[in-house]
Amino acid sequence: MIRVRFAPSPTGLLHQGNVRTALFNYLFARSQGGKLILRIEDTDQERSQENFEAAILEDLKWLGLSYDEGPDRGGDFGPYRQSERLGIYKKHLQQLEAQGQVYSCFCTQEDLEAERRKAMAGGKPYRYSGKCRELPADDRKAKLEAGVAHTYRFKVEREIVKFTDLVYGEKVFDTLTIGDFVIARSNELPLYLFACAIDDCLMQISHVIRGEDGMSNSPRQILLQKALGFTPPQFAHLPLILGPDHTLLSKRNGSTSVGELKAKGYLPPAILNYLALLGWAPPEGKDIVPPEKLIESFDLGRVSRSSAIFDWAKLDHINQVYMMQLSEEDYLAKAREALAAASFDAGGTPEENLRKVLLALRPNVRNFSEIPGWMGLLLGHPQPQNDEAREILKAPESRKVLETLAKLIEAREDEMNAASYEQILEELKKKTKMKGK
Repeated sequence: MIRVRFAPSPTGLLHQGNVRTALFNYLFARSQGGKLILRIEDTDQERSQENFEAAILEDLKWLGLSYDEGPDRGGDFGPYRQSERLGIYKKHLQQLEAQGQVYSCFCTQEDLEAERRKAMAGGKPYRYSGKCRELPADDRKAKLEAGVAHTYRFKVEREIVKFTDLVYGEKVFDTLTIGDFVIARSNELPLYLFACAIDDCLMQISHVIRGEDGMSNSPRQILLQKALGFTPPQFAHLPLILGPDHTLLSKRNGSTSVGELKAKGYLPPAILNYLALLGWAPPEGKDIVPPEKLIESFDLGRVSRSSAIFDWAKLDHINQVYMMQLSEEDYLAKAREALAAASFDAGGTPEENLRKVLLALRPNVRNFSEIPGWMGLLLGHPQPQNDEAREILKAPESRKVLETLAKLIEAREDEMNAASYEQILEELKKKTKMKGK
């Protein structure tokens, strides 16, 4: 049976990249009659937070990305939080120790950094030197008994690791470039690579579908899985999503959480429709493909190898189409939610007039967060554009500033230009004895 997993870490909120990964796993599972598993990878105890896990579950529910097994649904392969599977990882760590495939490494961060600098100075890619691999047994025992801090490293023997990626084709890795790598801390808490490799096999995951940035982890996980006697799953790595400036999507260039997209007035089917187009081409060549049609036509063979560019204008266009498909009452209900969220003041406008204006706006707005601004202009009640502006206008001196500004503009009504605005602002500062904000 086809079994795929979406495995977020609860160290932050879901953003476009996470959601695209969840979506492609969902579409593949549903199109193949398989199952989607939600696994919470919370082994990073310092950064993982329960509120982030709750937000992840809520975001998936809001988007309509249902899963078949997970921490809140149960299943035959649980627990589905890695923090509740520590005994499982310890058992497999002991197995590797018994097989002589793991050793204690006492190198400090300073030691490793020195090795890294030496490799860089020589123009070589860094890999661990294996210094602690050949440590005499007596020295190792003495260090362990003395409580010297250490990690557990997996022994990597020289071989060629090959696998066929369902997007990128055959991939070949020489373990000479990998070196021995850390799989657990001194307290036997597993690192991501180790826990993930074990869970994918114990949960009978058939296909690992994730971002291209996880490609370098795949040969390491395959080595671990084979050492533990497992059969590795198939892999499909998705092209990265870049910002408009063609760099990795980040907060600086457009990375946005699901909660922020919701607050901006984007609809779940529009978000899923647009994200599906980032790295995948529907066979019909259309931009508007609702979720049920995505399931029917999804094929990993149509996933691109080229990075995708996140385009807000295209998302706005797609969202506008879905807004027009809403029933009149659904549209009005969401529009009123947007007005309430913006603390919109209708200034006593009759309800029927509000309704008419909202409906007249419908073909012209791209997301629901645009509605308060338009309504303010059309009704003659301009609204503050954000919370900061709203707070500034509540200040007692704001009325004096606005009244003074109005008089200055009125006095120059016939000669307004860019230079006039600068002069008015300077004059406003002098008259009110206030700095601009």
